[in-house]
Amino acid sequence: MQATKPATPTPDSRSLRAPDNALLHRRRAALSALGTLSALTLAACGGGGDSSTTTASGSSDASIMGLSLSVGTLVPAFAPATLAYTTSVAYATTSISFTPTLSDTNATLRIGSTVVSSGQTSGAFTLTVGNNSFSLTVTAQDGSARTYSLVVARASANVSAEAQLLALSISTGILAPGFSSALTSYAVSLASTVSAVTLSCTASAGATIKVNGSAISNGGTSGALALNVGSNTLTVEVTAEDGVTTRSTTVTATRVSTSVSSNATLTALGISAGNLSPAFASGTVSYTASVPNATASLTLTPTAADPVATIMVQGVAVSSGAASPALALGVGLTTLTVVVSASDGTTTSTYTVAVTRAAEATNVATLSTLATSSGTLVPTFTPETTNYTVAVANAVTSLALTLSATSSRATVQVNGTAVTSGGTTAAQALSVGSNTLSVVVTAQDGSTSRTYTVIATRASVESVICPAGVVPEETAGPYPADGSTASNNSYNVLGLSGIVRSDIRYTLGSSTPVSGVPLTIQITLVNLNANCAPLSGYAIYLWHCTPSGVYSVYNENSVASNYLRGVQATSSSGTVAFTTVVPGCYSGRMPHAHFEIYRSLAQATSASNKIRTSQLAFPTATMQAIYAAASGYANSVANLANISFATDNVFSDGYALEMVTMTGDATAGYTASVTVAIAV
Repeated sequence: MQATKPATPTPDSRSLRAPDNALLHRRRAALSALGTLSALTLAACGGGGDSSTTTASGSSDASIMGLSLSVGTLVPAFAPATLAYTTSVAYATTSISFTPTLSDTNATLRIGSTVVSSGQTSGAFTLTVGNNSFSLTVTAQDGSARTYSLVVARASANVSAEAQLLALSISTGILAPGFSSALTSYAVSLASTVSAVTLSCTASAGATIKVNGSAISNGGTSGALALNVGSNTLTVEVTAEDGVTTRSTTVTATRVSTSVSSNATLTALGISAGNLSPAFASGTVSYTASVPNATASLTLTPTAADPVATIMVQGVAVSSGAASPALALGVGLTTLTVVVSASDGTTTSTYTVAVTRAAEATNVATLSTLATSSGTLVPTFTPETTNYTVAVANAVTSLALTLSATSSRATVQVNGTAVTSGGTTAAQALSVGSNTLSVVVTAQDGSTSRTYTVIATRASVESVICPAGVVPEETAGPYPADGSTASNNSYNVLGLSGIVRSDIRYTLGSSTPVSGVPLTIQITLVNLNANCAPLSGYAIYLWHCTPSGVYSVYNENSVASNYLRGVQATSSSGTVAFTTVVPGCYSGRMPHAHFEIYRSLAQATSASNKIRTSQLAFPTATMQAIYAAASGYANSVANLANISFATDNVFSDGYALEMVTMTGDATAGYTASVTVAIAV
């Protein structure tokens, strides 16, 4: 009998499941090991890319390749390998955004806990006053990370707006003219062998400095500044502690293409007063000149034959072809010296000009200067004008005069008392009302004299009447020139040196006032929350139109014309007084003046810091009388006849808290007084 053959096992035989599973596990383990070995073999043979940045789990690149800020400048300039940075922003900057670019776009960037995509701008991060620290952490694909740090210093509210350059020197050559904080332009001539220079700069405390766009420490030295043959412009930009106010200074460095020269001669020598004798010739080194006694100083303008030669006039460096600083002349003989040094460093030539200033005449009995310690003289002082007026507030109980006689040999008396020419007199007591100050100048001959009269009017005693409410907030209009955007422009006169002034009739630097009926605008600022106590140390910015209805800056499209604009700090009595002219009335508006209130002069540099904007209204009857009688206001007569407070688009809702009180007359001038209240 044949034996029975065992049955062939089937895949679903339950008796074989456990052994079959164990086999499968062993096969899978073998395949996994084989795969790992294959991967290692491929890497060893150079396959699969750069083994230094890529592994089976991804790239290890956690770098930022670019970083920009919505405000401020990174210090130092960004570099992927540099991890720590700082920047400074103004107090007005309350937030900042970042735009990072990653080296590997598959990496992840977090600023704090916020994810920011490569090449995209983050949301705004709030800034507090002081240092704000930010961590920018990049996590690579493989999980490795790198952290960049940034400290953003936000300025405090009371930071300095001073952007003054206090010292500037160059590593090679001599700056011409010599350094002065008041100057913003210099020149220096350099030999062809000088291929680079450095600048050393010191600025106001808290200010930052950039030389050709690169930041340097305050009081430090720039990196090497490469020079091309010919003219090179080196720029020093100082940014004040407030982060807003800036001032640029340029140094024009001229590197010649020729070899050094032994030429130390002049091709021209100009003199601002008198005439050289003999006439200038390059080979003649000695000259004379005569000037009248009235010429107390003059300038010399030397031009060197070699553009790289250096020139010193009375020991001060002067650029070739440029005028020297003013050179003082005594009565009699003054010898002025011009030393030219050739580019070879050894050859020199010395030119002399012997200037004879004539002796004073013995019959000169005029003043050369006259000013008052308070208020402003009307009209503007000239030696030939002998009658003046000045208006002061009631709080001004005395007045001193600052004066100089034209002749040093003349004598001066004020109200019968001898005073010293060239100084300030003792204070002269003032009564309420009109006070006469008499200045008598007697010439050296003892018989020639001239009398100058100053009528000082002290305002009457007035108790401050507390306004019924806070002065209304009004539009600044289309012509504020306060740094805000108006008429599609962002002019700002508040940063100009000299804009803090009481007499606003002039453009800064000009001696020609705006013509019109004299007016003093006196504003007293009080705190409604403190029983109308005066607010001392606040700043008021005032501006208005001319008699013909024109506003400065916008009519000329330049802050260089800035008449009828000015800023002052309130006195201990909360008062400011501006010397100006009666404003005109232009079509569509009642006569008015604009003003802004700031907490201090330090903050009165931009409209962003103002705490109130309002306008002053003027009484209709008084303005009608002024316009009808005075020249220059012809258009105002018709314009005022066609407008009223009821139809004025600013004053139609009320003007009682903005109306001034007018006193005076067309001869002596008018005073417009008003008390305005704010709640602080």
